[in-house]
Amino acid sequence: MFVEQIESIDMGDCDSVVEGWQGLTDDEAVEAATEKHGKDLVTSVAYCAFEASGNPDDPEYRFWVDLFLKLSKKDHVGWA
Repeated sequence: MFVEQIESIDMGDCDSVVEGWQGLTDDEAVEAATEKHGKDLVTSVAYCAFEASGNPDDPEYRFWVDLFLKLSKKDHVGWA
């Protein structure tokens, strides 16, 4: 029975992590992520990426991962 429940889950029908993410600027997305998770900027965006499907072909997942990478690189500019 439990296996049947898991098999019936369709990841494509999940709601978006942040509704309307497609139209958000980077700053708006960071603000929405921080409001949702109440953590620092980078951590909040990382949580949103984890909540997305995890499928690299999913546009929402790519959006959050790309934003996370931008924020991560911004924090480390010049240390290499």
